[in-house]
Amino acid sequence: MKKVLDEKCPNCGASLKFNSKKEKFLCDYCQGEFTLEEIKEKKKETSTLKSEFNLKEDLNGYHCDNCGAEIISLDNITSTTCLYCKSTAIIKNRLSGIYKPDSIITFKYEKEDAIKAFQNLCKGRLLLPKDFSNLDNIQEMQGLYVPFWLYDIDNEAYLKADCTKVTTWVDRKNVYTKTSFYEVERGGELSFESVPNDAAIRFDDTIMNAIEPFDYKDLKDFEIGYLAGFLSEKYDVSKEDAYQNIEKRINLDSRNYLESKISSYETKNIKENTNQLTVKNTKYVLLPVWVLNLKYKDKIYHFAMNGQSGKLVGEIPVDIKKLLLLIFSTFIGVIVLLLGIFLLLGFRW
Repeated sequence: MKKVLDEKCPNCGASLKFNSKKEKFLCDYCQGEFTLEEIKEKKKETSTLKSEFNLKEDLNGYHCDNCGAEIISLDNITSTTCLYCKSTAIIKNRLSGIYKPDSIITFKYEKEDAIKAFQNLCKGRLLLPKDFSNLDNIQEMQGLYVPFWLYDIDNEAYLKADCTKVTTWVDRKNVYTKTSFYEVERGGELSFESVPNDAAIRFDDTIMNAIEPFDYKDLKDFEIGYLAGFLSEKYDVSKEDAYQNIEKRINLDSRNYLESKISSYETKNIKENTNQLTVKNTKYVLLPVWVLNLKYKDKIYHFAMNGQSGKLVGEIPVDIKKLLLLIFSTFIGVIVLLLGIFLLLGFRW
């Protein structure tokens, strides 16, 4: 049975949205503001599930109880918005059992902040196409809770390297060089906490890695109400599959760390590097990301902003005509400068 739920205002019954800056649920109709604890208390008073959430079941699909429209969603979507009345629809049976998140970091930045960050990213770029940053080009702008796996891992890491030191000295007649050869070992138990890997196939791992880090001190126990006003997805990458990327990442970070401890040598050649990883704990969490997709000249450009830190990444195009003009004007400027120098120095043709 398919269940769609939408958090409602205890005062007027309108849809609520979670505002991370105030850490409260806000009602746009009666201007009510409620903490999570206040909503829970109100729900206890009503004592029925349908007073907790706006619930409508249909064996053939998901429907909005506000306007009756059918809600179309991909299999991984756990919360979405009705296209007609803009109510939040939370699909509860996709957030239960193995798909129930352990924790969540809520949004600290809102849609207006994401747009401003995009404009600031484009500002001052001489080679940016003229109309690229026009907000009319934005095709999609969504606040999305992206599923992530977090791993706590210990690593017994070992590294061996052949290194050299070179000493040079001189006397009255000769220059002497002495090369000393060393076999250097480094190792130890390294602990990694909350190493993230996104758990959704459709998101580019490069972009998700680029918007790190998240401050995991802000993790809080998952409550379904935090999804109000935002989209969210459940994982479709298992923790076993995601671990393959985590293993590579920790092995590389461990090697770089041990290699950084080999100093005062002119050369170093890594001969051996081993890692023995032990997974201590794995968490399934939702992390806040603003997704911005912009269409410019038949190409889609993807941007993502960390909804907690405000860090924005994405591809910025270059206007070829502006680039060629810059190269040409720079070339002409150099020629004019050289001619001026020659004239000042008295060169004649």
